[in-house]
Amino acid sequence: MTTKKNIIIAIMALSFQGAFSQFKTTIPLNKNVTTGKLKNGLTYYILHNEEPKDRASFYFVQNVGAILEDDNQNGLAHFLEHMAFNGTEHFKGKGIIKMLEKNGVSFGKDINAYTAQDETVYNISTVPVTNEKLIDSTLWVLHDWSGSLSLTNEEIDAERGVIREEWRTRRTSDFRLKMQTDPVLYKGSKYSKRDVIGDLNIINNFKYPELRNYYKKWYRPDLQAVIIVGDIDVKAMEQKVKAIFSGIPLAKKAAPRTYYEIPKHDELYFGTASDKEASSTAITLQYVLDEPLVKDSILSRKNVMNSFYTSILNNRFKELILKNQSAALGLQTYFQPISRLNTSFNITAVAKKGKTLEAFEDAYTEAERLKRFGIAKAELDRTKKLFISSYDDFLSNKDKVDNDSWSEKLTNYFLKAKPFLSAEEDYKLIVGIIKSITLEEINTYIKTIQKPTNQVVLVTGSDEDKVNFPTKDAVVQLMKKVENKTLEPYTKKENNEPLIAKELKPAAIKKTFEVPGIAAAKGYTLENGANVIVLPTTYSQDQVVLTAFSKGGKSLIKTEDLASAEIATTIARSSGLGNFDNIALKEKLTGKVAQSAPFIGENTQGFQGSSNKADFETMLQLLYLSFETPRFDPNIFNILKEQYKNRLETIKKDNGNTFKDSVALANSNHNPRTFVFNEKFLENINLQKAENIYRDRIKNASDFTFVFVGNIPDGALEMIQKYIGTLKSNPAVKETFADHNIGPKKGKTVVHFKRPMEVVKSTVYLNLSGKTEYSKENAMTMYIIGELLSKRFLQTIREEEGGSYGVNVGGNLELIPKPSFSLALTFDCNPDKQEKLMQIVWKEINDLKTNPVNANDLEDIKKALLKNREESLKTNTFWATTLYNYSLNQIPFSTDEEYKNLISKINQKTIQQFSKHVLDSSSSVEVIMSPESQSGK
Repeated sequence: MTTKKNIIIAIMALSFQGAFSQFKTTIPLNKNVTTGKLKNGLTYYILHNEEPKDRASFYFVQNVGAILEDDNQNGLAHFLEHMAFNGTEHFKGKGIIKMLEKNGVSFGKDINAYTAQDETVYNISTVPVTNEKLIDSTLWVLHDWSGSLSLTNEEIDAERGVIREEWRTRRTSDFRLKMQTDPVLYKGSKYSKRDVIGDLNIINNFKYPELRNYYKKWYRPDLQAVIIVGDIDVKAMEQKVKAIFSGIPLAKKAAPRTYYEIPKHDELYFGTASDKEASSTAITLQYVLDEPLVKDSILSRKNVMNSFYTSILNNRFKELILKNQSAALGLQTYFQPISRLNTSFNITAVAKKGKTLEAFEDAYTEAERLKRFGIAKAELDRTKKLFISSYDDFLSNKDKVDNDSWSEKLTNYFLKAKPFLSAEEDYKLIVGIIKSITLEEINTYIKTIQKPTNQVVLVTGSDEDKVNFPTKDAVVQLMKKVENKTLEPYTKKENNEPLIAKELKPAAIKKTFEVPGIAAAKGYTLENGANVIVLPTTYSQDQVVLTAFSKGGKSLIKTEDLASAEIATTIARSSGLGNFDNIALKEKLTGKVAQSAPFIGENTQGFQGSSNKADFETMLQLLYLSFETPRFDPNIFNILKEQYKNRLETIKKDNGNTFKDSVALANSNHNPRTFVFNEKFLENINLQKAENIYRDRIKNASDFTFVFVGNIPDGALEMIQKYIGTLKSNPAVKETFADHNIGPKKGKTVVHFKRPMEVVKSTVYLNLSGKTEYSKENAMTMYIIGELLSKRFLQTIREEEGGSYGVNVGGNLELIPKPSFSLALTFDCNPDKQEKLMQIVWKEINDLKTNPVNANDLEDIKKALLKNREESLKTNTFWATTLYNYSLNQIPFSTDEEYKNLISKINQKTIQQFSKHVLDSSSSVEVIMSPESQSGK
């Protein structure tokens, strides 16, 4: 491993920065990856992978980000990322997006990019590989990104507005807090001056040559990689890469790629930050650590021990919180990359009101206890078991690792030299490390993490709570106090009971049934009346998905009890099961890959779960206990209530929550059953009522349908008979949901209100809803209408007007509690443009019923639907959802031919007819939140 001294020698830097060579790893690259470097310096990685089948992902990775900007270019790295979709040598204007969407590859979902401080990464994912011309075109897109962007004056000016609106949208409370704390964390470093999206004054006013100069200087092949992963002929793809990318010229007099270090410091740095809309008060201690340039097996060993350390300390934190023995609402520890050359080890406490210092003392005390006395053998054994189980699961499902996951790992290999191994090699390396770590080794290592240098303490919270923030001196004195006080070693009593102590005998099968259109699915009605559907698949080698449900949900709960219904499953999930509290249950399940979580929805209740083959029985045991012996821990209720009280202190200043509540109330015409988080909600929650509601909803197995999809293990049916067939039931009782006629008032509802804002913006919501007949064709048409509007708003509101970063649109048809449609949209914008943008919104909506939709847009959406369907068919979740829809709503499965026929029947005429039908019969809800004044930023 490279020592700190060797790093300094290798860097040969000035005080805090220098030109580094690329990061390196001594661990060989996965031999299945074909890699090379062209004469111009461009690196490529190509890997064959068949998840999903007949698809490939193309990544273009640029080892440059915002940190390389000059001060007068602040924000241009991100701006340039946007411009990559606005014209290149071979794809004029919006040609890239148009070409890809004609082939079912969707902008946003499959086509995306991000800019960070140290890198810029573009991806084109799930590209059909059966179309050779499309593959070539996609490679030419990557080629043009390398050095052939058009960067026309007109497109640059048009994009300024889009960036302005992204700046406006991203200026959340958390972002504003970070902007206040970064100068403390990154003191003396360029990172303190680069937030990626940049300086708005520069965005608005930079001269065209500035962007072109940045592009020419930094977008060059020696800093770039092309990554292609998918169901491809690797050798043929390599030849294409060489042919297309070798012609890119080698950069002359290339500027060195500088890496920036965070300056070392002996003094503890301290900073505070506040914001009107901050939802909680938190204090974080960060230890800034060096990130080694050489990634070797010794570093891999340290990373495993880091993971052990944080896992065990977080478990102790959780126990402290769940026993309601802390001044903190939450405690957490984690490692976090904060620059290319630095990582930080963090300890965070989210405080109860007025108890920031006490919460930090709780966190620091547990960290000191662990440092002083070390990890207990039982903790280490349990953690090893947990990690090995996780890697066992990874290895079992290695063939289901998708193209994007491998591409992201190769991205990290190129940028940071993070080892990239095959699943088998990775398993051998990491599991070997896990098994060989000794108690003495890790306890010695833990003492090296927390050192009294390079420490940073940051306190964040609301403006209102700022008066309660501790001072630097108070924090320093508290740390000294904890380090010198007498502590006892951590002790824990183990619960070695079985999950289910009593003997259960498999119940008989009363009858079997078939599922229309899905021959492989088998239905069983058990002796207690429970219905079970089992669908064996091989899409994932070691996964089984559970969906269980019955009708009713919160629709059958009295209005005055709805607050308690909201928290019922939260308390149950956090309290444990049977004879095991939360902590004991987690320990009991260590090494198991099984979970089953109850839910109580608006019109149904049930479970979502999953397991591997080996732990299928454990999943069923959890399901059984959730029915028969749930727990409702008063401590959990008290913690939850305190968290809610703390949230209520700041909720009134949270503009996002105010807007959400306004939308909910308008959409329900202020129906008393509408959920609003306020003082009344807090007054109405009751532990006993929550328990009663849970036991009333999660009962009577004969009214439930249990769906299992996946690689079903041998003996599964007998286990189902044992754990589901023995659940209590009452076959005479069959519930359904109640329709409370919740919806907006007929006609037009307009809610406009103003709020004080740090960053001025208007937030717009519009929903058109009403009754309609349910059919697959109507549901699909409604979805397509939403997609068509999304395309139009991308063109008109985002691109032409620069009016919003994006308009989210969704067209939906519901069957429960009654057939109804909804067409909803939302966006943020400059208040000065609000009125004009709403005129555009209504024009585009009304055009749906008066003019034929754009034929090319419609065809692109259809192709995307067919492509997405083809991909979804190979997932367990698709089939679980299909069986759910059949069992609950009697919606039959559509074969490939039926689905294609359904899509083909939808055309310009049917879109126009259905649009006229729903729009003419709809009620509208318009909610707009705008700033009290224009004096904000």
